[in-house]
Amino acid sequence: MAAKDFAQIGEDWIAATLEHRPEGATRLGVHEHDDRLGDRSRASVEARAAQLRSSLEALGGINASTLSREEQADHELLRRRTEWELVTIEELETWRHSPGGYLGAIGGGLNGLIIRNFAPLEERTRSLVSRLKQVPEALDHGRTNLDDCPRVHVETAIEQAAGLKILFERDLPDALSDLGNAALKSEFDEAVSAALSQMDSFAGWLKDDLLPRSDGDFRYGEERFKKLLSLADFVDRPLDELEKRGRDDLEATRATLAELAGQIDSSKSPAEVVDEISRDHPTPERLIPDTAALLEELRQFSIDTGMGSMPTEVRIEVTDTPSFARSTTAAACSTPGAFEKVATEAYYYVTPPDPAWPAERTEAYLKFFNKYSLPGITAHEAYPGHYVHISWLRQAPAKLPHFLLTTTATEGWAHYIEQVLVEEGYGDGDPRYQIMQLREALLRICRYLCSFGLHTQDWSVDQAIEFFEREGYATRPIAEREARRGVMGPGYYAYTLGKHEILSLREKLKAKQGADYDQLAFHDAFMKLPYPVSIIESMLASPSD
Repeated sequence: MAAKDFAQIGEDWIAATLEHRPEGATRLGVHEHDDRLGDRSRASVEARAAQLRSSLEALGGINASTLSREEQADHELLRRRTEWELVTIEELETWRHSPGGYLGAIGGGLNGLIIRNFAPLEERTRSLVSRLKQVPEALDHGRTNLDDCPRVHVETAIEQAAGLKILFERDLPDALSDLGNAALKSEFDEAVSAALSQMDSFAGWLKDDLLPRSDGDFRYGEERFKKLLSLADFVDRPLDELEKRGRDDLEATRATLAELAGQIDSSKSPAEVVDEISRDHPTPERLIPDTAALLEELRQFSIDTGMGSMPTEVRIEVTDTPSFARSTTAAACSTPGAFEKVATEAYYYVTPPDPAWPAERTEAYLKFFNKYSLPGITAHEAYPGHYVHISWLRQAPAKLPHFLLTTTATEGWAHYIEQVLVEEGYGDGDPRYQIMQLREALLRICRYLCSFGLHTQDWSVDQAIEFFEREGYATRPIAEREARRGVMGPGYYAYTLGKHEILSLREKLKAKQGADYDQLAFHDAFMKLPYPVSIIESMLASPSD
């Protein structure tokens, strides 16, 4: 079997994946399934597992040596990713243990129809009404399937449900304010009211029924952790080697931060200096506009310093994070899907403090978005981080890799860019900018090490929170959010792991190319390749093959 056969296997896998997860199809810009929310019954999960095993069997019949270099990369990526999805179904059983998966699919599936103008409002509303009518069935599947859940997963889902209530009550009606079809508006009102009622009932079930009996183990364990690294992120190095690199990075980063903090005030500890710098932050009302004010400056700085070329003239917009996604997200980037042909809207989401929080917690939270850290956060999400990277990837001609992107490449790139921003002189040498860049690096290193600790070394959630506070200079609200993310899944090691890989690749290219090394050429080439860093390295090392 050769390239033609592999292409068909890929097409079949894509078609089955879009059918199985229609809300994901909408996110990617494929709109043939916009009226469906997706079947999450046990039978559907088992059918998906059977499809995956069939794909693996077909892939095993391909002689990869007959494929082009790019096809060989796609073949190996598809094999690993398919194996990993089987692990999530049959070993991790996320469909049984993670209520957030059901709520996230509902929120993403509904929100995806209103945030971009890929079709006339009336057409999108008809799809929205159809999906709203399927919410009760999706929640029933959750009630039937969910059991033996880790407590933190359920607690987070309860917060998600509260966010979905805001989506139903405020965001969806606001998005339809210009709808002129009275009959369709009435149908929407009826559908959203029914969905809201079912969501309230599900939230009560989560709190009163599922939570009291949720004592499942959230830990992946060493073997499944290795599978995550290998199958999802293309990393096959020993765990002890990976952890040691994280420990070494933690020590070196803390030492550099301490040296810089001493330049500012040698009478204070590094933690005290970080806290003092962090006090210069926007008010809750200024958080969004102050963030937005940085965008054009960072875009032009990226161009002027050769950090990256701009693939589009469309600007990203800063806005509040959708309510259903706020429990684990402080900042995020949302772009048009890889196959979107009409909509161009892109969003840089920032999560404001909860108005119900006491003043002390609000202050601690806003310190994360201080004046000297906000440029790095914005570079990460927008210019030249995620938005620029994903905009380049959207232009990649091959279809299959868009379904198989690795977080080590995408998150690693955005985190790497924070360091390059300081290297290129942003802030005119003011050490406070580098201190905050290092603090952000420490936060990601803590994520990296907590993923090992929580999932392979029996760390408790409280240990993880304390680790973020002590080693990452995180305030309590941020430490709690970060520890929760690690419990939900260890994949957030990808920021630091990906950055390590990209920095290693950069040094190899500098050593090989010497005076001919060109940062802009490297960055642009990297952003255009939809592959793990190890494959990108092989392609950049021998581009003429």
